[in-house]
Amino acid sequence: MISAAQPVPSPDLPAAALSGALAGWLAGPRARALRRARIGLRRLVLEVGSGHSVVTPELRRRSRGRVVSLDLRVSPSGSGPDVIGDCRDLPFPGACFDLVFFQNVLLWVSDVLRAIAEAARVLQPGGELVAIEPDFGGMLEYPELGLRRVWLDSLRRAGADPCVGRCLPRACEAVGLRPWVEFAHLPRLADAEAVRLLDDLPLTGSERQVVATAERLLNRSGEWSVFLHVPYFIVVASKPA
Repeated sequence: MISAAQPVPSPDLPAAALSGALAGWLAGPRARALRRARIGLRRLVLEVGSGHSVVTPELRRRSRGRVVSLDLRVSPSGSGPDVIGDCRDLPFPGACFDLVFFQNVLLWVSDVLRAIAEAARVLQPGGELVAIEPDFGGMLEYPELGLRRVWLDSLRRAGADPCVGRCLPRACEAVGLRPWVEFAHLPRLADAEAVRLLDDLPLTGSERQVVATAERLLNRSGEWSVFLHVPYFIVVASKPA
């Protein structure tokens, strides 16, 4: 049974505008992953960690049936999920969805293997798990600005796993899913908007100085004089029929 969400505000999400920008940057890899998962044939999709619901309309447009959004709470912008729940203990019976979707969610989960196991449990045979998650351990920056270390340390202090991407294929295999993996191709100009994603993380004084220096450089630099790249793992994992 799918129960309605209750309005519990969340202070933990980034601003809706920044969430929308990040979702836009991932539009290409997300489209490739969803095509591979045959979203156009799916009749019941679970979006885990829907946040500000910036991707929910796309999932609903592309799928054939119903999309159920789930999050721990309602976002500060007022966008509520269909169901309040924890991805480590999904409030659904087994084998009820034919696609489960994660994006920028699993890095915040304390027990990723349990979350993947729960996704596998609620997937129907022949269903697909789609996960789009970063790995800041492989971040590239040129010239060296010190942002990679700021991302790694501040995310860990906030309770996240900044290198979660590399763990996902093995976790999928461990619960009986068959993963396909792609590294996202996101060649884009570095800009201050990307650095502002750090604003909601617990930064030290010295880290804020690093961020401020990077923002000043990005605001006055030429188009390709600064390069930032965060690798994303795109995982599409099938549940054997």
